[in-house]
Amino acid sequence: MESRRELEHPHDHAGLAAIVAFVARYRRYLLLALLVLLHLSIVQGVPSPIARTLLVGHFGLFLLWQPIVRAERRLGPLELVVLAAAVTGFIVFLNGWLMIAWTMVLTAIVGGKVFFFGSRWLRLFYLLALGYLLVLMLVLLLPPLLPMSEQLPGGFDLVARYVLPLMFPLMAILPVEDAERDEAEVVDLFSGIILFLLLAVLMLGCLAFMLVRAAGYAESLMLTLLSLAVLLLLLGWAWNPRAGFSGLGVLLSRHVLSVGLPFEQWMHHLAEHAMRQDDPAAFLDDAFAGLARLPWVGGGEWRAGERAEDRSGRFGRLEGQKTEYRHGPLTVTLYTSQRLSPALSWHFGLLARLLGEFYLAKVHAGQLQRLSYVQAVHETGARVTHDVKNLLQSLNTLCFAAEWQDGDNSAEFQRLLRRQLPVITQRLQQTLDKLRRPEEQPVVWQRAASWWADLGQRYGSAAIDFTEGGIDPAAEVPSGLFNSVAENLLQNALDKRLHETGLRISASFSAGEAIEFSVCDSGSPIADDLAAKLMRGPVESAGGFGIGLYQVARQAEGLGYRLELQANQAGHVCFRLHRRLLPN
Repeated sequence: MESRRELEHPHDHAGLAAIVAFVARYRRYLLLALLVLLHLSIVQGVPSPIARTLLVGHFGLFLLWQPIVRAERRLGPLELVVLAAAVTGFIVFLNGWLMIAWTMVLTAIVGGKVFFFGSRWLRLFYLLALGYLLVLMLVLLLPPLLPMSEQLPGGFDLVARYVLPLMFPLMAILPVEDAERDEAEVVDLFSGIILFLLLAVLMLGCLAFMLVRAAGYAESLMLTLLSLAVLLLLLGWAWNPRAGFSGLGVLLSRHVLSVGLPFEQWMHHLAEHAMRQDDPAAFLDDAFAGLARLPWVGGGEWRAGERAEDRSGRFGRLEGQKTEYRHGPLTVTLYTSQRLSPALSWHFGLLARLLGEFYLAKVHAGQLQRLSYVQAVHETGARVTHDVKNLLQSLNTLCFAAEWQDGDNSAEFQRLLRRQLPVITQRLQQTLDKLRRPEEQPVVWQRAASWWADLGQRYGSAAIDFTEGGIDPAAEVPSGLFNSVAENLLQNALDKRLHETGLRISASFSAGEAIEFSVCDSGSPIADDLAAKLMRGPVESAGGFGIGLYQVARQAEGLGYRLELQANQAGHVCFRLHRRLLPN
């Protein structure tokens, strides 16, 4: 439904994208504009209609600027109603305390963003905005609501109304760095809440001093600020005392192990880049370039391996506190401006572990790719070697027949030569083609009866019993597969006969509704552990049954046949190649 809506209203989405791009580009100026509207509304007087009108524009700019909800999100009808009701209620019931509460919320949001920016000028911009909001609340908003008659001197009020806005042109002319647009728009919720509570304590403490000590506002404000400063100093010392015990920072770090969205964003970047980049060293370079954009990291260096020729690199500035992390072959050294807290140290250790795992995965992927290439070369060579061995066996049979020929059978020998030499030449050419183009070999079909007759002639002098089980004259078989299987099985049986005297070998073939070829012998069975691995991979055996059976079994699977050990008993060991023909 969403894609259909996009097709129906492409201009709406183009306009939304333009607004999002505008907000991202001029975000600081949106904040500046909403501060200007806030100041004008306060100067006009909180209950006045002009102030209420200006606050409507102020809230609109806040919705565009706020970093909590993404600008490209579409609001539903219920969300729009709730938002409109909240703004309307705020405008209708507007008073001084409500304005102070809103200013405190705005101050907490701005204060929660200050510590997440690496850009110096952008951090200064938000610090000026934070200072302006604090002065606005303490000088213009809070004093008129106090129950005491003594207020701030009039000069303070005039300075806050007409001199404080001079900060706005200063904020507007601050330089905009190119790296500023890449800064993550996030809010430290913990820092924002702490700042909000500190402001609440500041106002309540000021009221308490005024009521208890009957002091003026300025004196009460100074006493409250001094008390908060002492309290924060004591808390800071207790957080990291460096006096033989851990402090509150370590205790909190054990429970709070999340430090904000930059880690999460970097991990998303890491996962996306891992899918695009295959080279391990290039992947690490990009990953650490993204790590250098985190606000706590100044720079670092990395090394993958222990040897001098192993990969290494650097990023950022190599200055400040040095912390080293190691995982597997990857060693990472980070440089930070301050000493890392236990929670941050744990997070960076986790990130180093993730990088190490990604690096190992990419190294292993490269090794597997090379092994796959070597395996392909090895299997091609093994197939060619097997075919050459079968050709040599056929040639040996012809040579044996030539040695024993005489005048009576010379004509029969000539017919054998005329029949077998073209077949040997054709198979030799196929073997050479397989070596040149191992993946582009066509299947050569031969009449089943003709193939069976050729096989009987080649092994006619080897004392093998050939049994025909019925052959359809129209049936055809892939000659390459059946030649490889027959020669492999028969040669293995003949080699077995050399070690077991009196071994009987039989071969049977049928081609009708089902095609089946089998070779059996009366010798000893194959060991159970060897039989379990047979035709599933190369095996080591002095009596054969190694790479040859594995290769022809895979070749049979590719053509829809199955080669199996049909029987494995003493006196009856039988291999079978078969495939049932599908009915038309």
